[in-house]
Amino acid sequence: MISIKNTENLVGVTISGDFDDLYNLVEAFHDITISEYSDKHQDYIEMSTRVLGICYDIRHAYQGDRDIKLVENNMNEETMRWHSIITPQNNVYYSCNCLYPEMFFGMLALNALIELRARDLAKSRYYNPADRRVIWDSTIATIRSFQAEFVRCVKETLSVATFSRWLKVMNGDYIGIQCIAGQYVDLLNIKYLAMTKEKRLKSLSTIAKQIAEYWNYEDHQEIKEVVVTAAKERGCPEGAIQLKGIDYPDEVIW
Repeated sequence: MISIKNTENLVGVTISGDFDDLYNLVEAFHDITISEYSDKHQDYIEMSTRVLGICYDIRHAYQGDRDIKLVENNMNEETMRWHSIITPQNNVYYSCNCLYPEMFFGMLALNALIELRARDLAKSRYYNPADRRVIWDSTIATIRSFQAEFVRCVKETLSVATFSRWLKVMNGDYIGIQCIAGQYVDLLNIKYLAMTKEKRLKSLSTIAKQIAEYWNYEDHQEIKEVVVTAAKERGCPEGAIQLKGIDYPDEVIW
């Protein structure tokens, strides 16, 4: 089972699970995102590429390139004697970290991709999660389980009133997250990294709003205009544009 917990300094969250947990999650990420070579849903390609950035770290986690810990599995000598087998008494859990603003973006992007997949499965213009061709889709179920664990983590972090507002913001109608400039998310990530732990806690709800309602913020409008213009001039995807002054630190103290 996937586990998501806050990092020590509230910089982000730690995503952990056994090999199968993370492997299946990565497969679901690849199933639900839109390939850069797809002829359909091209407006979702840039967003999908950024979502796969989260997936990249999860994949490297189960490959053993991130953190590893041992977790007791409730096996004991008596049980081993009963079954006449010898087994480890710990399971290996793999984990990776993800910044909070990036996770907020990821949750919204996954919502949009789930809706898109559901419409494709049902061959309908309308989103109906209860459609018989959608309701038991394993990819959607895996992604929803991942999202639910993140929501549980946020609920334990925020006050009751703040969490209620956060839920409303994150589940608003017509967010259109596929149109957000990824460089704006980078900016919010870097600003968040520069905060103290106390300020991070107070700003979580605000940052969620800045992402979910990005069109209302001048920073996004300015970045989007620059990025769109530069991408047209260079004939490249908007996500390939790198802006000066938006640089991640060499080391993150999670």
